[in-house]
Amino acid sequence: MIGWPLLNRKKREDRKRVVLITGASTGLGLALVKELSQSGKFHVIATARGSSLARFGATGITESSDLWIRPLNVLLKSDRDSVIEEANLKLGGIDVLINNAGYCLRGVVEQVNETERLKQIDTNFRAPMALIRGVLPHMRKKRSGHIINISSVGGMMAMPTMSIYSASKFALEGATEALWYEVRPWKIKVCLIQPGFINSDSFKNVELTRESRKSLQDKNNPYYYHYSSMAPFIAKMMRLSPSTPEKIARKIIKVINSNKPPLRVPVTVDAYFFGLIRKLLPRKLYHAIMYYSLPRVFRWGEDEHYFMDAEYERRDAEKELTEQKLPLPEPNSISRPSKLEWSGKSGLSILNEIGSFHNNKGA
Repeated sequence: MIGWPLLNRKKREDRKRVVLITGASTGLGLALVKELSQSGKFHVIATARGSSLARFGATGITESSDLWIRPLNVLLKSDRDSVIEEANLKLGGIDVLINNAGYCLRGVVEQVNETERLKQIDTNFRAPMALIRGVLPHMRKKRSGHIINISSVGGMMAMPTMSIYSASKFALEGATEALWYEVRPWKIKVCLIQPGFINSDSFKNVELTRESRKSLQDKNNPYYYHYSSMAPFIAKMMRLSPSTPEKIARKIIKVINSNKPPLRVPVTVDAYFFGLIRKLLPRKLYHAIMYYSLPRVFRWGEDEHYFMDAEYERRDAEKELTEQKLPLPEPNSISRPSKLEWSGKSGLSILNEIGSFHNNKGA
């Protein structure tokens, strides 16, 4: 009689853990698929929307006995149920769920409509909750399992022009923390992975709202400098980041293999930094530092953009003449375009004119 429990235990140990990854066709999800498959210790179920499945083949990833590729639109209940049921029937259930699918919507609060807001929340929060509900009955029955939700620095601190994205990640963090307490009696592990700036092309996939797209192309718009300042700033930080999807994937695998992983796991340098200063600094000082560190924040809220543009051009011209030790022009010799002179021009035509002006300066 003593031998049966030992045999059952050995059978469980020999079985490869089943890992379900959502949003696995690009970026961090794709890096996780590669790292987990190469380890030889897991049965990986890589999922993505049907329209994105071709990306796997393009990167050399094909199905095998230990790697399934399945269509999964996380917003569709039928897709979620199909993947979970197949894993339960053929593989004995899902041992590790990695909720990675998501996207970032760029828009200030005033410029996000109801449809855009709900889609962001549905994808980044409600869909992960639905998948968790789908896998928990089997995990509770086995009294083991691991749920990993990919959060963001945007889930610990909000960033301007990314209000609803931060809201979706704040919601994910709150629910995940509650889940940690709820399923602990069944020895189910729960983790939040908190990446910040990742050196990848993911920033190119950020979606603009209808109104934010208009604002970025119209210098008369009150939020023009919010978008035109934040977008290049984030892109620059991404390019300078030492963290790559591959490095973060390896850190997540360490979390999967850990017997007692922490609830929150920052995985990039900036995530550690922001988490630290939020703990150490008084909240008033923290917010002041963050605000005055925003790119070109001194131009946010300007009502006379074009007058100010001319003013900054005048200052730059005077500085250049001073450095070259040339006489400064008379105050009235530099004309300042009025707002009315620019009012009939689109943002793109203005940008083209500015580009031509700078090119001529360097000629």
